[in-house]
Amino acid sequence: MVQVGFEPKLVLICPLCSKEVEIVYERGKGSWISDHAGCLNFSVIRNVPMATEVGREGPLVFIALESDFSIKEAIEGLRALSKEEGDQSKRQKLETGIKRLESRLGFAKKNLSRTMEALKSGAFGLKVVSGREICAVAWKSGERYFGVAETEDRPLKETEAILATNSPEEAQRFVLHWLHYWEQGRIIP
Repeated sequence: MVQVGFEPKLVLICPLCSKEVEIVYERGKGSWISDHAGCLNFSVIRNVPMATEVGREGPLVFIALESDFSIKEAIEGLRALSKEEGDQSKRQKLETGIKRLESRLGFAKKNLSRTMEALKSGAFGLKVVSGREICAVAWKSGERYFGVAETEDRPLKETEAILATNSPEEAQRFVLHWLHYWEQGRIIP
């Protein structure tokens, strides 16, 4: 039984900065969020996506890696909102958000070796936000690495790729592919 005022949360140590991070469940959105400014972001994936039951047991917490393309996509969206916003204080908040996002360009690539070490430990998975509704997840289960990339188009979800390997180098290539997916000439008008 849950008491009134009970806030479900996970507490972990960030593998990049070694500080404590709280991941809190937002009831209204039905998702888990972490505010770990200037460092890694985390998400909780309770049901690892997979075509079969093999490799389904995986980590609960995934390190979110935003591709530069997805960050630029978010910046464009915020700039459009900022142009339409009449309230000066709200426009300033949007501009602050844009600057914060701009500072994250190159962050995933710069910290890839450390996040791959976290993946190899099996304690964390990696969630790559490619942009344009494409997301990939990679995790370790036992001695094997698994990965799935999906489009999140509504109403259909479509699997783009599946990975199952014993090779950490192949898992890293999978993550890198999805981090740079839109930079490889795949932009569709």
